[in-house]
Amino acid sequence: MDFHQLKSFYYVANYLNFSKAAEKVSLSQPAVSRQIEALEAYYKLSLFNRSGRKVELTDAGRRLLQYTEKILLLTEETEKAMMALTNLETGDIRVGACTTVGNYILPALIVDFQNKYKKIKVDLIIDHTDSIIEKLKKGELDVAITAYGNNDPFLTYKPILKDEIVFVTERGSRLDGVSSIHQLKNELFFLRKKGSNTRELIDLLFESHGFQPTKVLEFDTNEAIMRALKNGRGIGILPQLVITDTLQSGQIERYEINERSQRSFAVISPREKFISPSLLIFSNYIKKNIFAYN
Repeated sequence: MDFHQLKSFYYVANYLNFSKAAEKVSLSQPAVSRQIEALEAYYKLSLFNRSGRKVELTDAGRRLLQYTEKILLLTEETEKAMMALTNLETGDIRVGACTTVGNYILPALIVDFQNKYKKIKVDLIIDHTDSIIEKLKKGELDVAITAYGNNDPFLTYKPILKDEIVFVTERGSRLDGVSSIHQLKNELFFLRKKGSNTRELIDLLFESHGFQPTKVLEFDTNEAIMRALKNGRGIGILPQLVITDTLQSGQIERYEINERSQRSFAVISPREKFISPSLLIFSNYIKKNIFAYN
């Protein structure tokens, strides 16, 4: 067994196609086939079932794929670690962020960071919190900046920012004097769809106070909720970070409801993963400068 055989196996296992795998590793199809045969001979196990043009992994193949993914990931990390030591201010960083931080805080921060560290390339991936954490644990991201609740023992958390979920309405609302969600039982609520951290906090808030709205419209994004607020009578529940500029413009109004919910955002990274100098520079920059952008 050698590394090149494992690499060919990885691509055959993912594509289930010897021709596509051969293109990926820049070898001929017969050469890839010989590498797979050598692996099967080494382990004395069949790794693929072949029936005509159809290729399927065997149980042994699926088990080997799990270990091969880890080996290739570790190889990539090793190469990045060694390259990072040749120049402390170069490298590629894959950053994951939840929608609130990713859309409203990080873009300007990353632009300023790139202007200062021109040889460090930052890729920003924005998704729901659960998806970002899953990508981080799979090694698809180097660091995440998102809300967090229960700490995962395989991750490290460095809190950087707090946010509050707030009630807002269109300008000139008729809701003056309202101080509790229980006074809003029959109002129309504009909420994020289930799956977002914001919606999770809202559902927990409702549940903890025994409240259930009778009318709800769900939206994919915070921006859609703000547009709905400007064009229709309803109550939006949104992150404070999202609405700051819109509040200042006077387009919407915030209502001080007794029932409140807060959350924290953190820089999150895998506990055992090598932290490159460029990633350390980026993380420290974010922690130092994030308050200037909210």
